[in-house]
Amino acid sequence: MILLSKTALVVSLITVLIIEVRLLPQDEQQAQKQEKRAEKERFTLPLNDPDKVARRDFMRTKLMYTQNIFEGLTVGDFDDIKTAVREVQMVTEGGQWVEIDNEIYRRLTEEFKTSTKRLAQAAETGNIEATALRFYEMSNRCIDCHQHIRKANYEY
Repeated sequence: MILLSKTALVVSLITVLIIEVRLLPQDEQQAQKQEKRAEKERFTLPLNDPDKVARRDFMRTKLMYTQNIFEGLTVGDFDDIKTAVREVQMVTEGGQWVEIDNEIYRRLTEEFKTSTKRLAQAAETGNIEATALRFYEMSNRCIDCHQHIRKANYEY
């Protein structure tokens, strides 16, 4: 039970930090910096490669749904958590999910899908600690997969 509480505390602290950053008032200078970053990012992507642009947009959508799970955990809104988990699951099962012909990647993908199922089950119980722990597990699967992709330097 101590491990569960520590995990819930860590997830809660991370969540608070993320939400604080998202809720900071933006003055004109911050807005301009964000606009410049977005413009730079648009030009760093190969504009003639619509597949890479689509993958970037897909991953940002998945990240947005994941942030919604964070938010739901922070405020204890299980309806929001369940909705966001379903959205993550839907995009994961959709046709935009990148399939790489690699045993490690396939295993990591299955682990991620399993972790989203466990998160959905935990959210159904209404237990914040169990749900936070499963969210932590899902987040780690994201990190594991992205680390593998960077390390293997996949071109897809």
